[in-house]
Amino acid sequence: MGNFNLVKGAIFGQAIGDALAHPIEFEKTHEVVDLQDDNKFTDDTQMFCAIGEAMLDAPPHLGVDAFMDALTARFIDWRKNPLGGSHRAPGGTCMEGVRKLGAGRHWRQSGATVAGKGNGSAMRAGIVGARYWQEPYTAFRLGCLTSVNTHNNLESILSAGMVAFLVADSIQGTGFNEAVAEGLRLCGEFPYQVPDYPTNNVPLDNTKNGQSPWGAIASFARGFILGESNMTTAEFLKQNGNDFTAVPAVSEAIFFNARHVDYNVMALDCANRSDDSDTVTAIAGTIAGARWGYDKIVASWIAKIEMREYLDDLSQRIWLASLGQTEAEHRAQDVEEALGEEEDEGELNLVPSGDDDEDFEVEF
Repeated sequence: MGNFNLVKGAIFGQAIGDALAHPIEFEKTHEVVDLQDDNKFTDDTQMFCAIGEAMLDAPPHLGVDAFMDALTARFIDWRKNPLGGSHRAPGGTCMEGVRKLGAGRHWRQSGATVAGKGNGSAMRAGIVGARYWQEPYTAFRLGCLTSVNTHNNLESILSAGMVAFLVADSIQGTGFNEAVAEGLRLCGEFPYQVPDYPTNNVPLDNTKNGQSPWGAIASFARGFILGESNMTTAEFLKQNGNDFTAVPAVSEAIFFNARHVDYNVMALDCANRSDDSDTVTAIAGTIAGARWGYDKIVASWIAKIEMREYLDDLSQRIWLASLGQTEAEHRAQDVEEALGEEEDEGELNLVPSGDDDEDFEVEF
């Protein structure tokens, strides 16, 4: 199976999963059995595509600040001129973060902290993995980074990084169990893997007003283990928590991917069972598309998806960009320096940034 087929699968898998589940988000009025002609994708895919365009505007391996400035511009444009011509129930945290960006707030200080646990950054991170599939570890770190300007809470940050990594590693051909295991390891190294960590003074605990990287890791692992088990889906969802938040949403996406071996069956099951169904199925869909490929998605769904020509063109451009440099050449572009060097050991030294009492920089 060609890697382009998997890159394209990740992009179409996101949009189709999003659109398929959109009509029954939070309200299961009927069972979804097909993608209808008028099904539209939501803000999840609009922002996913905005990240893709920003990576093409200013490749992050050439400079993180330039990329985040480009992403700021793309998000502000999304707020004014959303892809497809209309907003589709955008999340309040995303809208408020982008409003702050539009008012001139720096991207390091625009994201919600205590209230930044929503799934709005995980829903859009898969395209980072599609672009950086040759470098899954870079995809993880960049996925984390794309959360910060709206969801500056470590639970959302790690959720976004996990999605980006699973997409990238799946396109590389890594088995799903190995990809999940390695993603968990990266999450566990959050002090060294997450750029500019910690970016706020939210306590590291499992309370409502805290942020728990360990809780996130446990939840992701639980989603995989129970997806492989004989536990019923209903029982898992009952125990998993509110999937409007990032960690349960990604845990569910991992669960449905572990439970199924077919994109189409997985997408329908996820759409009909999850609560925040468009977002969870978008996340599950981009991962599944990266695993099984574009050519395994029902052809009629591809034909019906909104803005199919744009998605096809974006897939081509993301693919070509991913081939523009070899992995060694990427390393030569100082991506480690741009993101903050990966460390094996050491202690964190927190230094106030000076502009915002919630924001900190990190030195090793």
